[in-house]
Amino acid sequence: MSKSGISLALLLALMLAAAQMFGQADQTAAKEPADKLIAVLKSDAPYQQKADACRQLATAGTQDAVAPLAAMLGDEKLSHMARYALEPIPDPAVDDALRDALGKVKGRPLVGVIGSIGVRRDPEAVEALAGRLQDADADVAQAAARALGRIGTSRAAKALNSAWANVPAGNQLAFCEGLFRCAEALAARGQRDEAMAIYDRLRIMHAAHQVRAGALRGAILTREQDGLPLLRENLRSKDYVLLAAACRTTHEMPGHEVTQLLAAELSQPQLPAGNQVLVIQTLGQRADPAALPALFGLAKSGGKSARLAAIRALAQIGEASAAPVLAGLTKDADPEIVQAAQESLTSLPGAQSKPNEK
Repeated sequence: MSKSGISLALLLALMLAAAQMFGQADQTAAKEPADKLIAVLKSDAPYQQKADACRQLATAGTQDAVAPLAAMLGDEKLSHMARYALEPIPDPAVDDALRDALGKVKGRPLVGVIGSIGVRRDPEAVEALAGRLQDADADVAQAAARALGRIGTSRAAKALNSAWANVPAGNQLAFCEGLFRCAEALAARGQRDEAMAIYDRLRIMHAAHQVRAGALRGAILTREQDGLPLLRENLRSKDYVLLAAACRTTHEMPGHEVTQLLAAELSQPQLPAGNQVLVIQTLGQRADPAALPALFGLAKSGGKSARLAAIRALAQIGEASAAPVLAGLTKDADPEIVQAAQESLTSLPGAQSKPNEK
């Protein structure tokens, strides 16, 4: 073997030995007895040692670790690490300790404790969290709203709805987030009527555009087949936020029925021209051949923007049956239509060699 080969083999052997040594060291650290880690928390050990003990208790902690960790929840420096250790411990004593801390800690540690209650989805904390929704500290009020959302029960949703009338503008997005989470959790549990009520309330609020768009999506999807009339209504909306949200929502609604609804809208006189283009683009993105008859008609006649959108949608659907229509459009009087048709035609399977087919 050459010297370079020997050196490489030696280097690999040393790296493997080092990896094994580090792995053994990590395993030794992970197996540190919980009682020793708890003793560190109770001692005057420096910050780093206590933080390391918390890190290990996150995987090794038991009920015995709860009280010592809870005693650190008000500590500005160690509260975060204490919660990091408490959150994964599968013992109801953790929930008791976090609820108890709500009345004792303040400032950033309080915001953190509220967040941990949300992570653990403690339904017994709803009443206490509801009492924090009007807190003078905006961070506390917003954390409470988000935690109630993660808990996601009917009681949590009711608490958020009841507090809404007095929510300052700066806190509204956090409250909306909490309500969204509640609606998602309720729908997942089959409580569709409650979920729909939340979505319907959010979508008619004078709220941020992302709130109205998300609420419309939820309202349509939660209704399932009964959501089609709501979808149709918003395809005709003059509010672009709702129109775009309705179109995006269809990407989560498979099936020819949705495609046919979109295609049928293209022939409606009450559909604004701008809406028509967006609906055509949506049909292209769905790539459902059921849209072809409507797109063929629009590609041949209609407003220029609609014709161009239809031609490009035909390319996205990618059906060879569109070739004769596109070939005919390569003789159109409008050069822009001709170019779009040629580009779409060349993208169809088996149609590249037939640009002049009628």
